[in-house]
Amino acid sequence: MKRGFVAVGISCAFLAFAQALPACGSDTADFLLRDFDAGADVAVPPAADAETVDPTLGGPCIEDAQCDDGIACTFDACDKTLARCRNTPDSTQCTDGRFCNGAEVCVVRQGCVAGDVITCNDETACTIDACVEVSKTCVHATRDVDGDGDPDGHCTGAAGDCDDTDPTVSSKHVEVCNNFKDDDCDGEVDETPCSTAANDTCATALAVTAPGTFLLSTVAAQKDYPTTCDVATPAAGHDIVLAVDVPATKNVRVRAVTHDPGGEVAVSLEPTCGVATASCGHVAGAEEARAIARNVTGTIYAVVTTQAETAVDVAVELLDPAPKPTNEACGNAAAIAVDTPIAISLVDPAKDLASTCASATGELTYAFTLTEPHDIRIFATTTLGDGDPVVTLRNAGCTTERACRSGATPPVFARNLAAGTYVVGVSGTSQIDASIVVRTYPPTAAPANGTCATAPALVPNTTFTVDLGASESTLMTGCLAGAPSAAYALTLTEPSDVLVVGRFEDDDMGAIALTAANCPPADVAACNKDATTPLRITKRNLPAGEYRVLVASRNGATASLGVLVRPTVAPVTVTSDGCVGTQAIPASGGFFIGDTTNATADFTAGCDALGQPTGGAKDQLLQLVLTERRRVVFDMTGSLYTTLLDVRSGTACPGIELENGCSTLGASQAFRDLTLDPGTYFVQIDGFGGSVGAWNLDVRVLPP
Repeated sequence: MKRGFVAVGISCAFLAFAQALPACGSDTADFLLRDFDAGADVAVPPAADAETVDPTLGGPCIEDAQCDDGIACTFDACDKTLARCRNTPDSTQCTDGRFCNGAEVCVVRQGCVAGDVITCNDETACTIDACVEVSKTCVHATRDVDGDGDPDGHCTGAAGDCDDTDPTVSSKHVEVCNNFKDDDCDGEVDETPCSTAANDTCATALAVTAPGTFLLSTVAAQKDYPTTCDVATPAAGHDIVLAVDVPATKNVRVRAVTHDPGGEVAVSLEPTCGVATASCGHVAGAEEARAIARNVTGTIYAVVTTQAETAVDVAVELLDPAPKPTNEACGNAAAIAVDTPIAISLVDPAKDLASTCASATGELTYAFTLTEPHDIRIFATTTLGDGDPVVTLRNAGCTTERACRSGATPPVFARNLAAGTYVVGVSGTSQIDASIVVRTYPPTAAPANGTCATAPALVPNTTFTVDLGASESTLMTGCLAGAPSAAYALTLTEPSDVLVVGRFEDDDMGAIALTAANCPPADVAACNKDATTPLRITKRNLPAGEYRVLVASRNGATASLGVLVRPTVAPVTVTSDGCVGTQAIPASGGFFIGDTTNATADFTAGCDALGQPTGGAKDQLLQLVLTERRRVVFDMTGSLYTTLLDVRSGTACPGIELENGCSTLGASQAFRDLTLDPGTYFVQIDGFGGSVGAWNLDVRVLPP
C-alpha cells in the first residue's frame, strides 16, 4: 500500500549508511520521516531551490522496493549512486493507441494526462484539414465545398471548379447544351461542342418493351429526382430514367453497373415516375445496385443515379411473380439439405441478425439438421456481382453465433457439431448472387490451441510456426472476426515489457492479439490486424499474471509468431544529435525515446522517399557494440510520425548501411529483425519523406 509519512527526531548516526545524503545539522531539522505503515525510519530530502530540483528524485532508499510512488506510469528504482529513489516517467505506458487525440503524457506524482489533440490546421483557407486515424497522418484536401470532386478553382489557379457552390458546375463536367450555364468552367456558355443527355427525365425516359441489357450514359444528365436510397453526394449526382412496359403481371428486377471505377450507383423502381418508393437499391461505395418491384402490371420507371458522369449498364429482367422471401428472420429459416448447393440472390432482405462479421446487405436464413456429430464447412461463392458473401453459423434459436466469415476462402468451419438443427445466415458486402453449400465431414478432436482454456504454453523469446488450416474462427471476435485463429498461453512472473510479432503470407490479412487468460471478446488488451507484415503489439510494464496470445489468418494460412519478453526497463531519453556523444545501447538492449524535431539532418537512408534533399529528414543516432553474434530486434511501434530506421556497421561513425538494414513501414512504424556479427553498429533514427517527431525504439538483444 502507499506509505504515509510524518516528521520525527532521530539521531544523525542512523544516516551513516547513506554517504550521499547531507550531513546532519541546522539544514536537516525536518529531514527524517517515519513510515508508520511499515514501522521503519525513512529519510526524505530537504527542500531545494526550484532551479535545481530533479522532479524524478524521491526519498532515500537502499533497495527498489522502497521506491513505489503509486503512479502506474513511472519506472520506480533505487538510484544506488545517490541512495535516492528515482521515479522515471514513461509516457509509452499512457498511450491509448490513438493518434488523432494526441500523445498521452506521464507526469511525475500525477500519472497519465491527456495530450493535445492533433488539429492538423495548416492555416490555409483553401484546404479542408483532417486527422486520419488509420494512417496516423494529417491530410489537407483542397477545398471542395459542393462535393463534386473538383477543387475550388480560386485555390488551384486556372484549373478547377469555377463555382464551388454549384455541384452541377465543374471543370470535370461536359458542357450541356442550351442551359445558359458555363458547365465545364472554360469561361464560355453553351459553346460547341456541347452535350445533351438522353433519357434525362421522365418525359424522355428510355422505353423498354422487352427484357435485356442496355448501355446508357449519365453524361450531361442532371440530378432531377430524389429517391429513398442515393449516392454519397446526391446534389452532385446524375440520373436517367427507363420506362419498363410489363404487359402481364411480373416481378421486375433492375441491375445497374457503373463504368466509373470506384464510383457509386443507385436504382429506384417507381410506379409513378419521380415519386420515391421503397423499391430502391444502393450500397455505399459499390459500383453495382439492384432493385426489385413485385407483382407489376403496366409501366414501371427505373431511375438510375450515378455519382459521376459515366456509362452505365442497366439489365432489366421480367421474372415470374413471387412474394418477397420469408426466410429473413431466424424463426423463418428455409430448410436445406447438407451437401447440396443452393442458389441465393440478395436484393432487398432486411438486416435482422447482428454478427461479428460486417455486411452491407440484409441476410437470408437457412436451417440444416445433423443426425449425428460432424465437422462442417460452409462454402460460399459469388456467382454474380462484385461483392463477397458473408456467412454466419448459429444455433437453432440464433442466440449464439458459432462462426462467421466474409469472403469465399477459407470456408466457415465448425468442429464436431453435435446432432441438432443449426441456422446459416447469408448476406453480402454488396448485392450479389451466390452459391452456398454445407459440407459434412467426420468429427475431429480440437487441437490444444483451439481454445483459451487449453492453450499450450509458448516459450518466450522464440519464434514458432502456426498452421491455421484446420483452425476454427471462434477466438478473434474482438479483432479479425471470422478468421481461423489459435491461442497460446503466456505467463509473466514479474512486470515485463512484451513484444508480440506475427508474420503472414503476402496475400493474407493477419491479426495478433494479447488478452486476459480467459480471452473475453470485450477485453482485448491489444489487437493489431492488417494486410502488411510483420504485425506487432507492444505492452510496456505488463503486470505479472496469466495472458493469452492469439494469432489469426484471413486465409487460414501458415503464420509465424514470436513473443519477446524481458523485465520492464526504464526508458532512456536520447538527446544526442549526430556522431558527437552518441547514445550507447547496452549489450542487453533497452527502451529509448527521443524527438527529432529539433535535430539536424545529417544522414541519408537507402529506403527513404525519392527526391529528398541531402541528409533527408532530421535524425538521431545510437550506438550498439556486440562482442558475440546476436539476434537484434529493433521496433519503433508507438512513434508519433512516419519513422525510418537504418542500421549501419563500422567503427567510424556513422558506419555503412547494412543490406536489409533500412526499414520504413508507414503507420505501422519501422521494424528490423537482424542477426548481427560481433562489431560496432550505428542505429539511425530518421523520418520517411522528411517526417519528424517523437519516437520510441525498443531494442531486444537475443541469442542468434
